Amino acid sequence: MSTLNDIRDRIRTQLEAAYGLTEPEVITESSNNLATIRDRVEARLQDATNARWSTDDLDEAIRTALEQYSKYKPNHALGTIALSSAGREIDISSLTGCLQVEDVWWDYDSSDPSYPPNYRQFEVWPGDLLYIDDREEPESGDTVRVWYTKMHTIEDLDSATATTLPADDEGTIVTGACHFAAQMRSVELAEDLYAHNDVVADLRKYADEQGRNFRFQAQMELRAYVRRAKAYPQEDIDEAVRWALHRITEMKPHRAITTVTLSADGREVDISSIDYLDIERVWLDYDASDPDWRPDWADFQVWPGDVLFIDESVEPDSGDVLRIFYTTEQTISGLDSATATTLPDRDVTTLIVGATGYCAQERVQEKETYWGNRDLRDWADARLKEFELALERLGRREGIKHSGIARTGRLDRWDDDWS
Repeated sequence: MSTLNDIRDRIRTQLEAAYGLTEPEVITESSNNLATIRDRVEARLQDATNARWSTDDLDEAIRTALEQYSKYKPNHALGTIALSSAGREIDISSLTGCLQVEDVWWDYDSSDPSYPPNYRQFEVWPGDLLYIDDREEPESGDTVRVWYTKMHTIEDLDSATATTLPADDEGTIVTGACHFAAQMRSVELAEDLYAHNDVVADLRKYADEQGRNFRFQAQMELRAYVRRAKAYPQEDIDEAVRWALHRITEMKPHRAITTVTLSADGREVDISSIDYLDIERVWLDYDASDPDWRPDWADFQVWPGDVLFIDESVEPDSGDVLRIFYTTEQTISGLDSATATTLPDRDVTTLIVGATGYCAQERVQEKETYWGNRDLRDWADARLKEFELALERLGRREGIKHSGIARTGRLDRWDDDWS
């Protein structure tokens, strides 16, 4: 039988294939500092001696390009905060340059991290306050691990000591810097009485072209290693499995049998100890050592308050044994504390189809634009449609199986004695 981890792995494999993820690529940060990047900008602008653009102007252009780039592809960082007092409001001012908090793991123990990570609901309030929106309240001494974004840096620019740009995107910053430098130069020349209008127009045209290139490069789909870092959280996958399993249970619940020994005379039997969806049959009185043939099926009703009412002329006596046939939720080992998988292996693929469609549809809703995710949306819709069709087939099979009507071959012209 499949376990939750087996199903998670299969779902991740399919989701990654749908999203176009490849094997993880190695993250290579640029090793160049401000002077090297400035030299590339000067070479692109054909101004190696700074005759037209001062180094201060070029540094401002690089700074502006870096700020714009960081809005599209911020630097992802990880920090921990040790709480000095109990409470839901946590000061995150120590996360220098924090732009946005992405995930919060509490309580975190670096010596023995739990699995899966214990992510929490949260809000970020004005004044660098992280509010834990959870039933439990953090205690003094707890540790909170925070995933957040911040601006990229270039070594020696604004006292930065390291360059965090991916090496592949260094050219994007150079293109952006050329755009902003040309814009500044065009403004300067527009007020020069001796500058020809065609020169200013050509410079603005060049700036616009570089600006379009910069925005295109900055908004390009993230490389595989970044997208893998933003893969589907485990709790989202588990919720999708939970949803798909519930839908399957609606069509094909797990069928189980248990016995209840009556401790007193009476028709009303407490069945609160049975985790049931529906009671199907009741055998009264059942003897495990010598079961009768045929089973003595009893008429019954299920009343509110988990009361099974035996609707027979003879009242059950103390010591009688009821054998109860009932339905319950399908389970997956490891999901919601279940210790066993009741879902048959032949139905696991149906579960995975539904869960992958659910996860992909949620991912589409998280995105800011429709058009950039149309392929993923179409893929999710197709998977969910496939899941619904599989549920219909499953329901028909279950209906036939438990209807008492046996399926036979269709009559043909040789079957002339069927009347």
